[in-house]
Amino acid sequence: MTVSGSRRRPLVLRLSLTAAIAVTVAGSSVAFASPAVSAPMPVRTAAAPAFTAGLCEGTEYTPSEQMLDISGIRLDHYNDGNIVPMYGTTDRGTSAAVDAPVCGVRDVDGIAKSEWMYCTDFDLDPCAGVDENGLPVDKHNDEMGATVPSSGNPDLSADDLAVISWLLQNPAKLDGVVSGNGSEDSRSARQTLVWCVSDYDNPLMADFKSLCDRNIGDDERARIVEIMNVTQTLDLVRKTPATGTLKAGETAVFTLNTNMYRKPITVQSSAGTELTVCGDNAKATLTANQLTVDGRGDAPTAVDLCLTAAAGGDYSVTASVIPDSVENLHWNTAGAQCQIFASFDTVRPASMNASASVGYAAAPTTTPATSTPATTTPATTTPATTTPATPVVPIVPIVPIVPIVPIVPVVPVVPGAPVPSQPVATPAPSAPKPATGPRPVAIDGGAAEQNSGRNVAVAVTGLGLVGMAAAGAVALRRKRS
Repeated sequence: MTVSGSRRRPLVLRLSLTAAIAVTVAGSSVAFASPAVSAPMPVRTAAAPAFTAGLCEGTEYTPSEQMLDISGIRLDHYNDGNIVPMYGTTDRGTSAAVDAPVCGVRDVDGIAKSEWMYCTDFDLDPCAGVDENGLPVDKHNDEMGATVPSSGNPDLSADDLAVISWLLQNPAKLDGVVSGNGSEDSRSARQTLVWCVSDYDNPLMADFKSLCDRNIGDDERARIVEIMNVTQTLDLVRKTPATGTLKAGETAVFTLNTNMYRKPITVQSSAGTELTVCGDNAKATLTANQLTVDGRGDAPTAVDLCLTAAAGGDYSVTASVIPDSVENLHWNTAGAQCQIFASFDTVRPASMNASASVGYAAAPTTTPATSTPATTTPATTTPATTTPATPVVPIVPIVPIVPIVPIVPVVPVVPGAPVPSQPVATPAPSAPKPATGPRPVAIDGGAAEQNSGRNVAVAVTGLGLVGMAAAGAVALRRKRS
């Protein structure tokens, strides 16, 4: 880009910017740190009092107190809604001449936001210095007015604006150095790439055209323009299983569809799970929680993400990203002789979000036979008396009654006692008859009684004889004298 002579900076300042490019080429690769996204705050209803501004991301030295002090006229500029330049990316510059990019602070919906501002005019004064009193000055220590919002850089085409917007929102490489805001080297790489777009045709950039062609040539710029002109999509769905739950330890597959290429997409899963890129996804890489998909054009690319969980429960996968947009840039300048800055608006853009979930059933618990001992329910819990048992009557076998013929001791028949010739029916009991014949003598020598009669029961006490007397038998009963 060729700029009119009235806007060109002195040679010493141009050499300062050239040195910044040289530092970038010789620098080491530094991992890109994505700018933090702050939640919008309510609009402030009253002017802010004087304050000390915070540092921009990745500042690697300690700026002076005057650079960070927002008071006096600088506070007025801040309360008017303008950005207040504070210090450069390195401490090599003087108070009046700072190295690009420049850290500035502005009010965004009630909060003081410090952001890096990138130059889009290689040979103009940043107009971002402060004098010993902390007042804004240009390279000659002339007091400067406010750095006010701008609609953009009128010397840039629509495609230039689109590419610069993408560069400030995404990491890119400059001979192996990853661009970003996280360090001096990464910022220098980003600033050089921006100059490759805004000042490629500037004679002062002639020595660096080959550097620009290697890293952001015509094909790469065309690819970025395509990205910025498509309708950006982000979609996340559950693929396997489409419905139902899984067993603990099994793998669920989610599919992410997006056409936001080479842009870090934050992908996260619930605690207690492992998330990986799986399947045929050679164009996708997942580093920590940052997913990057390679491609170009409007058509989205499908990326499979595998999730595993070791325990039962409901688990989710989320994806979020701030879509690329030219409107995400905040432009500002302090006047015609000063640089037009572009900074990425880290607050206003709304992120795109997508999510999906899956359920895992808890693994079945195996209960060993010994886990419930037999004594768990004591036998005494149900007393025997609660349900009386029917008494069991011992079963006595029915034995046919066989007449027992008692063994009766043979006792001599007293002579004269009549002996019936055959049994007769037992008559009804009658009065005993007087004994006849001699009185018998007791076996043990004591007195004895004698009763006679037919079929009389005989009981011999002391001998254990019980039975029915045969006809004519005599029953003896012991009688103690």
